[in-house]
Amino acid sequence: MRSLLAIVSLCLLSACRLSLDAAFDPLSCSDSYNHRGTTCTTGNGGIGSIVIVVGPTHRYNDTADAMCFDVSPVAASVKVGGTYSFQNNTNSTITIQGSDQTTWATVGPGQTSASLQLSSAGTYSFGVQGCRGISGTAWYGQLNVTPN
Repeated sequence: MRSLLAIVSLCLLSACRLSLDAAFDPLSCSDSYNHRGTTCTTGNGGIGSIVIVVGPTHRYNDTADAMCFDVSPVAASVKVGGTYSFQNNTNSTITIQGSDQTTWATVGPGQTSASLQLSSAGTYSFGVQGCRGISGTAWYGQLNVTPN
C-alpha cells in the first residue's frame, strides 16, 4: 500500500512539475519590444488601447442639462503607456475634462480624438464640459490606469 501511495504521489508531483514548466516562459524582450505569449511584438504589445464612446444618449432626462452624455465604457482601463481616445457620437462639439477641470480633448461631432496617454497609474474621472448634473453633481466616467 505504501508503494502504491508513493507511486501516486510521485506521479502527481511530476504532473504538477510538468504543468509549471510548460507555463514558465523564459523569453526576454528588448526595450523596444513587448512580451506576448511566446513572441516579442512591437507596438503597445498588450499595454492597451481603448476608445471611450460619448453619447448619443444623455445620462439625465433633464433637457436643461444637455451636456450630460452617457459614456461607454463607464469605467475604462489601460496600463501605463497604453492609449485612450474619445469618440464623439453627439451632434455637438464636446470638450472632455478631468474632474479637476483640466481639458483632455475637444472632439467634433462624429469624430474621434487623437490618442491620449497618462504616464502615472491611478484612477482618473472625466466628463463632458458643461454637464451640471443632478443637484450640481456632474456625471463622470472613470479611467483606471494600472501599472505594467
